[in-house]
Amino acid sequence: MLTAIKQRLERDKEEGFTLIELMVVVLIIAILLAIAIPTFLGARNAANARAAQSNLRNALTAEQTSWTNTQAFGTGLQSIEPSLNWVTTTTVNNTVPNSVLAVTSDSGQIVVITAQGKDSNCWSIAQVNDPSDTTFEGTSYYMAPLGSATACTSPTAPAAAATAGSAAATASTWSTSF
Repeated sequence: MLTAIKQRLERDKEEGFTLIELMVVVLIIAILLAIAIPTFLGARNAANARAAQSNLRNALTAEQTSWTNTQAFGTGLQSIEPSLNWVTTTTVNNTVPNSVLAVTSDSGQIVVITAQGKDSNCWSIAQVNDPSDTTFEGTSYYMAPLGSATACTSPTAPAAAATAGSAAATASTWSTSF
């Protein structure tokens, strides 16, 4: 027993990490953070855009339900989809969550639904259900940067069929997907 105590007392060697080893670990952590932060920010922007697009798809489903019941867009939408804030003004912004602006035209046969995403883009979906119009019928998608404006306005409904792969970011082009 005395030998064990004597051996412990004779040990004056300090054990631990050197400053260089600690600095290498800190450097490795900094490199990993530099790689990870842009990835997380990109995922956040994409999620913000998808939230507005999801609201638009839910609003379009409500509009199509309305059209099926009445053969016209824009009636009884709050009761069909109460989770959305149906805006009745001429612009929509994201100060109130889940806000969408629905503008009907052509005697209720065409609807353009617009929402502002937290990614500073205006997203729109147009649905044309006009039996008399043989030029274009179906769903089109549109995205425009918000720019210096504070709210989104509804773009004009598509007048001709959208082409596959068309650029949705141009001022007057509707496309077949977001």
